[in-house]
Amino acid sequence: MIRSASSSSSSYRTDPTRIGNVRPSHLVTTAGIGAVVDLPAMSVVVRGTDAWSATRQEPVVEPRLLEEVRRVLGRQVSSLRSAPWDPSADEDPWTRVGVPVAPFPGWVRCPSCFRLGPLHGSQQFAVVHRWGRRPDLAKIVHAQCERQGNRPNTKKRACVPARFLVACDNGHLDDFPYIEFVHAAGNSGPCAAPRLRMRDSASTLQPLVTISCDSCPASANIQKASGRDGSQNLPRCRGRHPHLQRFEPCGNPLTMIVLGASNLWFSVTASALHLPNAGGLEDIVAQHWEILGSLDRNVLPHIIAGMDPLRGLRDLPIEDVWTAIEQHRKADPGPSADAHDLLDAEWELLSRPTTDKQDGDFRAIPNSEVPAGYEKLIDQVVRVTRLREVQALVGFTRLTAPDRRDLRPSNLVRLRSGPADWVPAVEKRGEGIFIEFDEFEVRQWEASADQHPRIEALRQAYRGWMHSIGQRPDPQFPVARTLLIHTLSHLLIRQVSLECGYSSASIRERLYLGSPNARTAGLLLSTAASDSEGTLGGLVALGETTYLKRLLDGAMHDAERCSSDPLCSEHIPTEESRSMHLAACHACLFVSETSCETNNKWLDRGVLVDLSRDGISFLR
Repeated sequence: MIRSASSSSSSYRTDPTRIGNVRPSHLVTTAGIGAVVDLPAMSVVVRGTDAWSATRQEPVVEPRLLEEVRRVLGRQVSSLRSAPWDPSADEDPWTRVGVPVAPFPGWVRCPSCFRLGPLHGSQQFAVVHRWGRRPDLAKIVHAQCERQGNRPNTKKRACVPARFLVACDNGHLDDFPYIEFVHAAGNSGPCAAPRLRMRDSASTLQPLVTISCDSCPASANIQKASGRDGSQNLPRCRGRHPHLQRFEPCGNPLTMIVLGASNLWFSVTASALHLPNAGGLEDIVAQHWEILGSLDRNVLPHIIAGMDPLRGLRDLPIEDVWTAIEQHRKADPGPSADAHDLLDAEWELLSRPTTDKQDGDFRAIPNSEVPAGYEKLIDQVVRVTRLREVQALVGFTRLTAPDRRDLRPSNLVRLRSGPADWVPAVEKRGEGIFIEFDEFEVRQWEASADQHPRIEALRQAYRGWMHSIGQRPDPQFPVARTLLIHTLSHLLIRQVSLECGYSSASIRERLYLGSPNARTAGLLLSTAASDSEGTLGGLVALGETTYLKRLLDGAMHDAERCSSDPLCSEHIPTEESRSMHLAACHACLFVSETSCETNNKWLDRGVLVDLSRDGISFLR
């Protein structure tokens, strides 16, 4: 549930009211803080955490992930929290529990008279929302529309958000400067009382979106602000963060962006799988340290008795529990973990599954044999019948997506004005299939393919891309290994979605490449749901040897051809290109952004099947 700020119309109730709904997972992945969310009749931006209510937020316990977030945002981060939710929201339409949002863009357009103007300050537009139980009826109307006359506001047509915005490389986002843009050709600047209109016209040559001023002859086509040279016709960035409702010094060139564009918001998230522990007192205290670390001895028994996550401590003497807390408090926390530490611990458990390390949130069963014909590629297959994944939002970027598992991109935008003391998180339960590659065979192939012209061309494009976004390329990045593992992952995602009943967008990949000193080769395909019961077992059933062989055979068959060939199979990026892939496109390998770890980069059908007869393919 999301709730709006106060209404701009004094004739209606101005309390924060419910104006829409989103899934809890969307607040971390697709519609999080700083993102622009399309509601039935308006567009809003999700406010920063400093505007959120602290009520109805349950702590999400995952110590490994909390340490990772602290490494990025600082030791002041005390907890991971779920989205606020009120089960009585349907009975209380004016509830204050929810995620606060603000109308954005701040400019709207009347569909009747084409008037274009700011929502606030002009007295032309008003927010109408009299039905708290019907968030779809909240709308913005043109209160002084000459074509709709004196009709009541509730009967007037809903205005639409002005669909053009501007953003800069530092992550700032602002309304399009319509007044300055229209009057840029004049020497005297904007007229005294500009009254703008936006009209669309059909054309086969270019978009004819014309913005004109009724108070003067000024007029301009929005095409002048688009393309590589469009920033020259726009003012400099004024450093606006609408989710924080503040400005900061900037002055960078602006880029015009269309409302709803995919590069308007990229989440920067950290995620970790739940790993079972031995169940000892020290392990339980460490696992729930964000709850136990701040408790006093007198309230400890009451907290343990009242909180379900601490039920494992109820049969233990309170003195022993307090002693373990004191020992953990005195212990040196040591250096913070990095992203490889999170994956390395998961790799150790997934590659060596045992019944000793299983609990209600993790169960793994290794297959007895590898599918016939794939012994050279696959070392073992593990069916994960139960898993729990926790994702935490640490920030976001605009215009350019962060690199794989990069939690500190140069253009990272913070979630609140000051240092974050908590971050939004979501936990999901589900199932998965883990595939471990034959490390010896992968290493042998990697050594022979690493200097291949196709791989070298992709490596050069990677260096050029990293320099273009102001970051230093990783000289030890395993290009060939990543292509092999990532390509098979996408092929299987597309095949599995046809068999297991889940859409490809609900299947996620998790790649295990290891560190430069300890390389690994594996992938985990999983599907999960925020429901406490998880998913239904359709994916893990396909991990059985018989079904998996059929999936692999189908994947290799599909990799041999693409409807876009030969353009797809012969694609090689140049040093100036930002397409970090070889033989891959939407017709053969690309999947949903929610499924892919790398935004559909590092893909090549040619590393698995022989497309060009150049000897680079793994399965010759």
